Amino acid sequence: MRTCWTPDEAIVTIYVINLDRATERMARMQVLLEARGLPFRRIPAVDGRALPQETLAEWSGRHADGSLILSPGEIGILLSQREAWSLIAAEGVPGIVFEDDIHLAKGAETLLANLAWLPADADLVKFETTGRKIAVSRRQQAIAPGIQLARLRSAHLGAAGYIVTPAAARRLLAVVRRIDRAVDHEIFDPVAPLFAELTIYQTIPALCIQDQFVRRQQLGLGGEIERAWAIEKKKRKLPLQQKVLREGRRLGTQFAFAWAGSPLNPLSKSTTLRVPFAGDA
Repeated sequence: MRTCWTPDEAIVTIYVINLDRATERMARMQVLLEARGLPFRRIPAVDGRALPQETLAEWSGRHADGSLILSPGEIGILLSQREAWSLIAAEGVPGIVFEDDIHLAKGAETLLANLAWLPADADLVKFETTGRKIAVSRRQQAIAPGIQLARLRSAHLGAAGYIVTPAAARRLLAVVRRIDRAVDHEIFDPVAPLFAELTIYQTIPALCIQDQFVRRQQLGLGGEIERAWAIEKKKRKLPLQQKVLREGRRLGTQFAFAWAGSPLNPLSKSTTLRVPFAGDA
């Protein structure tokens, strides 16, 4: 089995998701990418709040009371991501998907301009970090000086910076349709069946980070494109039995996650870490 894409196959297109009204954010992204010599295509983001109710109902599952599980913002994110996948599937070459509030690491253009380093078995490669602990494979491979690639073994939410291959894009389009959880959970969270089907890698350190997670030099871009893990969610009161079951699942998941990455576990093939950001240029 070949380990990487050939140079001819490693052509890449960068897609930037951006709301029409967010012109300053797009101007910033244009400067950021052009300064690195990285051409890109803009994808007009879908504003979920502007969608009619019947369209929202097409893309979201429902709670027992009949209300939609996904918020309008989450549905807008889903449809924006699907547009990127459609373009990548049609182009037939891997694509990089960025949201418009990211910072890029120094030297990121070396990896973003050509994907000859991309493992042949990769479906997606996640570039970003939120600073939260995740699990990755102990076995890692160097793809550039100071940058490793490891299999993602746990949830790592967000969809602000990643590579997806054409085959994986077609799979995402087929599976991630009318959903019961936010789109990043559908892809980057083991609670979704798709996670086990896909081969997902993580760069260490991260090549990009959203502005809200930058500790220094934060630009205050806010959340013009609402995040799947931080949007218009109203807390719903659950019956006591459901609360107990939910808490039990949460504690069980936390224990399994900690044990899987523990150095005390002789069978563990994973390790836990906070993926650092390689820093601004």
